[in-house]
Amino acid sequence: MKERIVSAAFSLAGVSLVLGALGFLSGIVQLFIDISATVSVRWLLLTVWIALSVLLVLLKAVYDLSTQKQPASPFEVPIQFLADSQIFVIRRNENFLNSIVVGCYLQKNGVDTLMCVGVVHLVQDKIIQIRAHGSIHGAASSELENSLSRVIIRPVVPIDALNQFAGAGD
Repeated sequence: MKERIVSAAFSLAGVSLVLGALGFLSGIVQLFIDISATVSVRWLLLTVWIALSVLLVLLKAVYDLSTQKQPASPFEVPIQFLADSQIFVIRRNENFLNSIVVGCYLQKNGVDTLMCVGVVHLVQDKIIQIRAHGSIHGAASSELENSLSRVIIRPVVPIDALNQFAGAGD
């Protein structure tokens, strides 16, 4: 409910209503205060009205920027590798949907080499489990545990790797 109220207040209609209310209030002030008698009151009211208008427009811009979402990263670095069950654990990412085929790449000297093909096994609230199938380049499990920061998992798999995956029958 709070989010709905805040988004309505910082919408263009909400800002327009507030600016209109400020104009209405300045009209009422002119009815009760003789602004022609003293110049300072007139300039003070103008300055306050302009400052509040600018402040509201800036708050609207800040609110719009804070609600923008950044696109999900096109890859993830594993947090953990469970050697006994051949499962990579990564942070939750919208690009990794349940049961999709992903590529596990090993970086050597800035070049990504396809290490194995995996399948998104379980999507949880904060993490995703990816089960590795068919080690293509024969990377040892102990080597993966030591160099986990060099592994990148992407939701993109070369077609020849898919053919090998389908032929392996895992």
